[in-house]
Amino acid sequence: MMRNLLLLLGESPAGTVANAYARALARRGEVSLTALSGIDLSYIEAPMLGTIGAAAYHARMESGLQTEAERASNTLTEAFARDCAREGIPATQLAFKGDPFEQVTAASALCDLVVTGHDVTFRGTGSERNSDTLSQLLHAAPRPVLVCPDVAPAGGDVLVAYDGSLPAMRALQLFVLLGCWADRRITVVSVDTQGETAERLAADAQTYLSRHGYEVSIRPITSGAHPSEVIDRHVVDGFELLVMGAYGRRGLREFIFGSTTQTVVGLPKTCVFLYH
Repeated sequence: MMRNLLLLLGESPAGTVANAYARALARRGEVSLTALSGIDLSYIEAPMLGTIGAAAYHARMESGLQTEAERASNTLTEAFARDCAREGIPATQLAFKGDPFEQVTAASALCDLVVTGHDVTFRGTGSERNSDTLSQLLHAAPRPVLVCPDVAPAGGDVLVAYDGSLPAMRALQLFVLLGCWADRRITVVSVDTQGETAERLAADAQTYLSRHGYEVSIRPITSGAHPSEVIDRHVVDGFELLVMGAYGRRGLREFIFGSTTQTVVGLPKTCVFLYH
């Protein structure tokens, strides 16, 4: 059962969706909400090559970047506080200056789920395609991460992408134990070059979910295409959430640098629940 959410505040469209989705989850039960904002000093204070006048230029640039990051952080925290007060959501706020990954990791240890936009940045720049913070978080976060798209998904059903890997098993278990989507219908998609294998994997996930009271249908798919391409074709209107293991059988390097990031997480079409 979920008791606390950690929201990473961001000013991009995806950050706005994450903010609203986290508040909606908090309203579903007795869930408190913690928002994290901050300033990525590791980016702002990054060294630059020395040239004539470089030190003075770098100092001015650093000051400007920090001022912009502080402005963005203050704006986000003020708006978050107003929204939570209006909706009656118990909420706290954390702020930092330093390395985002260290701060997010420490804060996430005290929560059940991290909610963020896919392009989260703490640099006062709005967004960052293939966010460094998100990549590190998906690699080593102690909690599941819910990644939000630029456009809010319509309320609807849940799609589970299941390949039988340990990350997929763990993600499915945590999704069930959190209990936030217990009233949603589930569709399980399994992709394999062998039809019998795809059907067996989908049936395994169906059995597990059914034992927890979910209404489940399965969609085994025989295909030699990359699973992310097949999943992308099935993430359509009507699915509010995609549940999947962060790395699966193809490994960490491909998840972070390959087509899965670009297709499923880099520009998600719906909210994505991930755990490794």
